[in-house]
Amino acid sequence: MFSPLNPQLICNLEKLGLTENEAKAYVGVVSLKEATAREVHELTNVPRAKIYEVLKLLAKKGYLEVRQGSPTYFRAVDPKHVIGKIKDEFINCAIETLDQLNELSYELPKTSPVWCIQSEWGIKNRIHEILSGVKEELIVFSSSPKFLQEFEADLKKLEKTRRLTLIVNDPEMFKSLPFEFRVTTKEFADFISNIVIDGVQYDEQFFMIADGKESIGVHSAGNTREAVVIKLPVVCYMQKMIYDRVLEPSFIKQDLH
Repeated sequence: MFSPLNPQLICNLEKLGLTENEAKAYVGVVSLKEATAREVHELTNVPRAKIYEVLKLLAKKGYLEVRQGSPTYFRAVDPKHVIGKIKDEFINCAIETLDQLNELSYELPKTSPVWCIQSEWGIKNRIHEILSGVKEELIVFSSSPKFLQEFEADLKKLEKTRRLTLIVNDPEMFKSLPFEFRVTTKEFADFISNIVIDGVQYDEQFFMIADGKESIGVHSAGNTREAVVIKLPVVCYMQKMIYDRVLEPSFIKQDLH
């Protein structure tokens, strides 16, 4: 008696380039050691009308071995070799694609200095990219310890060689992080977390200005998180002026170690 197919395993195989039916069929044959198309269909629920063609396609890719007969039997190639083959093909494809993209040299029109990013990976990748390019000064405001923690290693490196100012709204929430923080007043914290535009509430979770020339603000808008990147020196300068004002004694409560 076999347990149901592991959904995460199927999902991982799909990420490696298999279709859902291919992933299920391959897992089914691995589980059964060797089996007929009918047996794989019964275990995996891949439609009877498709299972034989799916198995033949997997065999053509080199993932299965076939013993012709009546009925035909299929046996899985060692998963270590299959995943190794997929890995090599994926890496070669990625390298070739990157080379081809780097060869493109079209003269593009000047693009907008303001961009919106809506994927978690994209947001974090852009922040890492900005952090790696800081030359002199970095100002960071955060109301989310968990989000700030993602960049702890980058910030520790910058702390040694750059002017780093970290501002938080609630010191107790950030006490596990190894930084010196400046703490805003409750009035500023309430303001930054209760911005409503066209009926949508924006909660600023992270804001960063690099060298007074580029900024990124990460906020939740309703139920989604997004980031706005601005690479327009005059706007970033004005943003820096606002945060310089926030850092004046009348706005800042204290430095926190």
